[in-house]
Amino acid sequence: MKIRKLLRILHRDLGYFIVAMTIVYAVSGIYLNHRHDFNPDYKIIVTDFNHELQPKASYSDDEIRQLVESVQADVVYKKHYIDGDGDIKVFIANGEVIIFPESGEGRMRYLQRRPLVFSMNKLHRATLGTVWKWTSDTMAVILLFVAVSGLFLLKGKRGLRRWGWWFTVAGIIVPLLFVILYL
Repeated sequence: MKIRKLLRILHRDLGYFIVAMTIVYAVSGIYLNHRHDFNPDYKIIVTDFNHELQPKASYSDDEIRQLVESVQADVVYKKHYIDGDGDIKVFIANGEVIIFPESGEGRMRYLQRRPLVFSMNKLHRATLGTVWKWTSDTMAVILLFVAVSGLFLLKGKRGLRRWGWWFTVAGIIVPLLFVILYL
């Protein structure tokens, strides 16, 4: 069997094998690239609400828990305190609630996982343990093979020696320019 035919078969079959993982890495890579613009793992939920608590010196845990659960049923109350302005600061799992007894208003802010993206980012970061790290490394090696073998599949004017050479050089120059300009 000729080497080009073997490369074509391996390139095709391994390409099919890694397509799902490549999509996961591509989508989560976009989210992770923008981690300075927004949180790629969580979104912030803000809920304004009205209440009927009367201003007083102290509130029981049950009073505050019931109020918070009336706004959002699945919120986990931790504790609360009254600050110097008389506002009630409530600690909840993954967030906080501020209750303004004087005005009858309040605001709940908490983090909520982005359903699919959170999992994909965890895979991308290879933080699921040793087995996943080695699986991820294997995928990277296969991806490297598919990239390099793809260089040698086409012959003629669209092959590496003519047309492909210019695109390969351009693909090397772009990251090199960013390294030179920004590092």
